[in-house]
Amino acid sequence: MVRVTIETASKAEAQLIANELPMRVEAHSWRGFGVIRVATQSKAETNKLIDAVSRSFHEHSLKWARVRYDDEERVFKANGNGHRAG
Repeated sequence: MVRVTIETASKAEAQLIANELPMRVEAHSWRGFGVIRVATQSKAETNKLIDAVSRSFHEHSLKWARVRYDDEERVFKANGNGHRAG
């Protein structure tokens, strides 16, 4: 099992992502940030989850999002010229 934490700039942004994930999850707020915690069963399932976060990040033009899993993380953030990195 892989524990995955998704963090965003706000609970509202986390909820946008949560609504589009391939499993039912709930967004929470922690110290003003949005947080989603979920467990995946395999590397393939973790990759599908990261892909869903990426799509949601770009679709909703979010400020930033970070996915942490195992000892790794993937960060998505808007850059200064209006284009999206990630």
